[in-house]
Amino acid sequence: MSPRAPTPPTSTTSTIVPLDAGRVVAGSAAPRSPCAILTRPDGQADALAQALNAEGIDTLAFPLLDIAAQADPAALAALDTAMRSLSSYALTVFVSPNAVAHALARLVHLQSPEGREMAGDARDAGDLWPVTLPVAVVGPGSAQALAEAGIAPPRHHVIVPPGGPAARFDSEALLEQLDLTAFAGRRVLLVRGDGGRELLADTLRASGAQVDIVSAYTRRAPEPDAAAWAALEARLALPARCAWVLTSSEAVRHLATMLAARYGTRDGLHTPGTPQVLAQILAAACFTSHARIADAARAAGFDRITQCAPGDENLLAALKTWADPIQVKHDDR
Repeated sequence: MSPRAPTPPTSTTSTIVPLDAGRVVAGSAAPRSPCAILTRPDGQADALAQALNAEGIDTLAFPLLDIAAQADPAALAALDTAMRSLSSYALTVFVSPNAVAHALARLVHLQSPEGREMAGDARDAGDLWPVTLPVAVVGPGSAQALAEAGIAPPRHHVIVPPGGPAARFDSEALLEQLDLTAFAGRRVLLVRGDGGRELLADTLRASGAQVDIVSAYTRRAPEPDAAAWAALEARLALPARCAWVLTSSEAVRHLATMLAARYGTRDGLHTPGTPQVLAQILAAACFTSHARIADAARAAGFDRITQCAPGDENLLAALKTWADPIQVKHDDR
């Protein structure tokens, strides 16, 4: 699906309607440059933001997921047990870069002679990871996280779905790369956050594998403060100049819940004065990298949705195409 060029607004300023009882943001100047709203957890969209800024596209961080190291005693004990017994597994599967970072940081911590916390630093994990233990990941982001920790070919066997124009980075694509019969009667470790899809575990178990699932981190919906909401609403006063970058279906569901709590729903009851603001938010373009994320965005009320190939380079290319008419209009004004 090709990105659709937005219709330029007729004004460069807008008055935002009352946002909730007792608070009004009026006369806010809307940005002239195109703006991408980045929704990844704190710190995880920095490289994409820098690339977009280099192309003249402003960015606004509005995280839709909070990520934290696992703190539940039972879950942490299970993770520690798995990290201490890696040699007993025939395969380890990491479902995300967060799973890689937090599990390997725990591995380094457990092996530290001082027993100190490593503050999420997994850089020494390559020397601790058994060279005979293959690692499977869903996409290149996780493969990069492994490489940064020292787990990469040729020393280590890393299985990742292939790239290319028709690339898919999901559980289904990873399963196509695995010889499932090779794991019958053997132990497989699946590292993820709290919850998640069961397709990988169910398919491996159906093939006869003994699957141990451990949670290395937690995900939860964030609670944006008043300043974060005000910044978002000011940007979206001219929605044709803004685009959401949505890279997680769970994050989109969190957004839908937050929007409903703050503004009501498009077809239901609203807090007095908020329907126009909700309409502005939902009128912005959305860019996603997977059909499930696009479906979640559609369910949340967005209808200008562009699904591009996975990977930041493809998101960047699509956003550049979207932003070009806006930048031309701004330059010609």
